[in-house]
Amino acid sequence: MNFIQACFSEYESALVELLEDAGFTREQASVFLPEAAQGLATAFQNRDIELIMSAFGSEDPSLLLSNVDTNAIADNTRLTPEQVTTGIKAIAPLISRAFKHSSEGMVGAAISIASESKRNFKNITKKLFT
Repeated sequence: MNFIQACFSEYESALVELLEDAGFTREQASVFLPEAAQGLATAFQNRDIELIMSAFGSEDPSLLLSNVDTNAIADNTRLTPEQVTTGIKAIAPLISRAFKHSSEGMVGAAISIASESKRNFKNITKKLFT
């Protein structure tokens, strides 16, 4: 399991709570989270380790957002691109803290993100949030 899968699995209820605090319904959060995980995995797969460390290591979501296809996530969730941006902004600080404290270390977590196979990733994340 790579860092993104582990993070979204381990912190599922906290992520949902952050999204609810940002105005999402529980249903919207349960649809958004697997797609956000997939979007992050796709955006950073085979990318430079330093970029991944910068994007995931910062609580400022701007580098995550500049690499993630918010329109694709919106299309898959029936949310607007603005709602997707709000959702990523809401969960970014928790993801950053988890990344910094990863048991694999930041470099290990970054490598797991860069080398993640997209095969079955969406199915795994959907199982986590349904």
